[in-house]
Amino acid sequence: MEDVFCRLKTNPLRVAGCLALAWLLFLLIPTSPPLAKTDKNIEVILDASGSMNGKLKSGEIKITAAKKAISDLLKLLADDTTLAFRAYGHRSATDKHDCADTELVVPFGSLAKNREPILSKSKNLYARGYTPITYVVKKAAEDFPGEFKGEKVIILVSDGKETCEGDPCATAIELARKNAKLVIHTVGFGVDEATRGQLECIARATGGTYFPAEDAGQLSEVLVKSVETSATVPVRKEGFGWLEVKGADFAGHHVTKADTGEKLGTISTVQSSMKLPYGIYQVTVGQSVWKSVEVKSGEKTVLTPGKLEVEHASLSGHNVVDVETGTVHGSVSNLKSVIALMPGEYQVMFGKLSWPVTIKAGEKTVLKPGRVQVVRASYKGHRIHTKSGEVAGEVSNIADTIPLPPGDYTVDVGGKAIPFTLREGERLKFEEKK
Repeated sequence: MEDVFCRLKTNPLRVAGCLALAWLLFLLIPTSPPLAKTDKNIEVILDASGSMNGKLKSGEIKITAAKKAISDLLKLLADDTTLAFRAYGHRSATDKHDCADTELVVPFGSLAKNREPILSKSKNLYARGYTPITYVVKKAAEDFPGEFKGEKVIILVSDGKETCEGDPCATAIELARKNAKLVIHTVGFGVDEATRGQLECIARATGGTYFPAEDAGQLSEVLVKSVETSATVPVRKEGFGWLEVKGADFAGHHVTKADTGEKLGTISTVQSSMKLPYGIYQVTVGQSVWKSVEVKSGEKTVLTPGKLEVEHASLSGHNVVDVETGTVHGSVSNLKSVIALMPGEYQVMFGKLSWPVTIKAGEKTVLKPGRVQVVRASYKGHRIHTKSGEVAGEVSNIADTIPLPPGDYTVDVGGKAIPFTLREGERLKFEEKK
């Protein structure tokens, strides 16, 4: 031992290396203290819908990051914590349109008993389907043991808004009225403005708290905070408030009561706001419905849709499709090249090709497709293929120009497949020899 110490003392590089190793070991040792015992019954609900296959800014897949965060939480909770684990969107693909896709993966029990089953079963969850939040919170409220009289806490982790029937905030209010000790904390995992508003409304309705998380580290932190956070008393002040749609569309936005479906009127460029009694409403934006819109007494609630423009759009039009569900939310064409959309993730279709786009509240997103023209095009047509061989479109003497997303293609001209690279906003001409 003395010999080792002498060698270290006479070799500064070794000393530095040992110090660095010691510091690294210190960083790797968990420093977060375990959470104190709680008398709450807690159910964690994990979103495993198709959108959870998306990536965070770090490049990590959302569902992977969420599983890790739940694992971190289970390490910190006391063994005598009563916990259950539910998931949704993990059993049916989106093309099944399954609005009952949820499962109580592990029922209530002490964490000493449930820790390993939750860890094991969460690892085998794969993001696949829809986001039936309304149905899920109803089922979750039924999961709690009937004899339990303490605080019932639901922690809902979601990266998306409701994609099925019903209104989750109106449902949360009804559940809270039936059971005063039910609290829903919500966690928005990399969400858009419309989703955030919906999750905030759910939490507020039950005396819960909304927590934002943009990466795996933040998600781990807010899950811990949600367990420690006490419920508040929901405040519902009767009276009238105002609802405004900023940059309202000329065609109008229909307003209905969320709980009854009663139609109350239309907001448009002619009348961009409406006086309404305190309550939860739904507002149409094109072919979409903005749900869980809360109007408070004496306050103005402002919705701000985004806009999408496609330059040089085709006459036949381009469907705008929801990334998670495949639902068509509108269409743009050379007759109507700009449409209003709820904030979210979409795909703009160019035939069978798609151009992914993120729509943000109050912002206009402009797509500038390239254009391919075949001069003196044949009536038989000229097919355009992607680099992988997929048919991207066709031009002919009837319509000799086509808009396409940037990429690598080939065009059939003069009996040959001519390769080319199309850039955003670029126009390329090919000529058919007569």
